[in-house]
Amino acid sequence: MYQAALFSACMFAQSIEAKLDHVVIAVHDLKAAERVYSGLGFTITPGGRHPGGTQNSAAVFSGGSGYLELLTPYDASLPDGSEVAQLLEHGEGAFELGLAIDSAEQAARDLSAAGLKIKGPTPGTIVRPGEKEPPPPRWWIISFADKDPSRPVFLVQYIPDPARPRTPRPPHPNTASSLSAVLVAVNDPEKAAAGYGKIGKLSPTEIELPEFGAIAKEIVLATGSIFLMRATDPSGPTAQHLKTQGEGILGVRLAVTDLDETRRAIRKKNVSKDEQSVLVPPENADGVWLQLGLWGRQ
Repeated sequence: MYQAALFSACMFAQSIEAKLDHVVIAVHDLKAAERVYSGLGFTITPGGRHPGGTQNSAAVFSGGSGYLELLTPYDASLPDGSEVAQLLEHGEGAFELGLAIDSAEQAARDLSAAGLKIKGPTPGTIVRPGEKEPPPPRWWIISFADKDPSRPVFLVQYIPDPARPRTPRPPHPNTASSLSAVLVAVNDPEKAAAGYGKIGKLSPTEIELPEFGAIAKEIVLATGSIFLMRATDPSGPTAQHLKTQGEGILGVRLAVTDLDETRRAIRKKNVSKDEQSVLVPPENADGVWLQLGLWGRQ
């Protein structure tokens, strides 16, 4: 009852301007994962080390929306390294979604006023190659106090660094240009949607996703969407994910600029039965489904 009431109230409240920013994919071996994603036609950008015990690299998109972050522990005795190491005991895969916001301070006030329990804003940084000491904060993070696998999100405000001017993002041979949507397998979409109050707006129509054996409720963000997927095929990917791993991120939908080039880059790893998209199964993408298409360009 509480969640339903909270969602009903938030349907009419102005949502914060959250944008799809990045999906975090936990991997056992960072160099091996880089080779996997390079083989799928992504250009990999070197990352660095977080003071909390993890290190990363990324496939950064040129179309103004986000990146895929490949993440692994370098020190499992540190808090973040320990958390990711525990996740990896159950296998590789996407486990978290970062949403970009303009003001962490304002978002914290808005979410708290909506009755959501949060942590932060908390500063974060990364030590890049050539840097000996952790630099000042490069972003602020807001996370949710109650861990809910149907809402695997956190909010991030980036801090501009005049010493590091923005450089052009490298193109990808598979022509991926931006994050379009993140696919989250849930048992009860109505209940799950209640947790997204003020983060985004619920679309009135459901979306059929036959390749995933699911129907989805769409949470529309300022840029991109989150699909809350209910299994309709007991043998389909969504049902299997819920059975073996429970609720959480099943896959990522990426926009591309040239579908023919995408097919050439993915080659035989494409298992899509839809001529309008390319689909890479989790066994070929470190535990996450990748769906690539001309989303928004049809």
